[in-house]
Amino acid sequence: MKEEPFVFEARKWASSFLSEHGREETAADWLLEHHLQLSRSQLLAASGEPVARQTWEQFQQDVRIHAAGTPVQHLTGRSSFYDREFHVNANVLIPRMETEELVWYVIDWVQKNKDLKAPRIVDVGTGSGIIAVTLALEIPPARVQAVDIDSRALEMAKQNAARLQAPVTFHQESFLEGMVLRKEKADVVVSNPPYIPKKEWEQLDPLVRDKEPAVALIGEGEEGIHSYEEIVKHAVDILAPGGLLAFEIGWQQGHSVKKAIEKAFPGKMVQVIKDLNGNDRIVTVVNK
Repeated sequence: MKEEPFVFEARKWASSFLSEHGREETAADWLLEHHLQLSRSQLLAASGEPVARQTWEQFQQDVRIHAAGTPVQHLTGRSSFYDREFHVNANVLIPRMETEELVWYVIDWVQKNKDLKAPRIVDVGTGSGIIAVTLALEIPPARVQAVDIDSRALEMAKQNAARLQAPVTFHQESFLEGMVLRKEKADVVVSNPPYIPKKEWEQLDPLVRDKEPAVALIGEGEEGIHSYEEIVKHAVDILAPGGLLAFEIGWQQGHSVKKAIEKAFPGKMVQVIKDLNGNDRIVTVVNK
């Protein structure tokens, strides 16, 4: 390959290289967009433009690093979620599309409950802050709190909130214990906690298993539902009458999480909701 290839040549080389190494070819465009500071449409329009030598060298290096096992998002330092760009690093989970469905559900539920003029929302295990920040921006009157035990994750969440100008209050705490001590109430408790059983985690793609924080992935217990049980235990005390508890779950955990919620909220209707792929993905209960 020449020292200053055209954009289309750089894309072709990277796509082929990644395919040969078992990676998604689309990562080539993500990395090239990052290095050229172009949007997707701008990249396509620039196909016949040359790539500067230094940029080409840096791009090749990142393509090889990704092929060797580093997530693209860790190379670019960013990831898209709910049409916004969030900063990420090795201390937080890379946002997933399934979590967008959880956020959409909460937004839709709040909008349908007209009596909630300024809902009190708490995001448990906030990580990079994608849930808390998105809810604060999509539901402007909301008073949003975000909780995480990991100080490194909280720092990233705070940076995302500040950059996107989202009014979120952060606490370094374990689950809902701090809210219980402060005797606070919430109209919405939402969480995407660690839920992958250890045995399943060991079988994950190395891009996930070896590069994303195990503490944010592995759920304790044989079924991986310990975090749900801890959150539910305290949600009984802080969830306001008529309030919503909403979880993202692993696709095989619907029955177990539903059972844990029913035990804590007897007589309340617990729903297991499927995602766009037809898998169990969200479990909810309304405290009424």
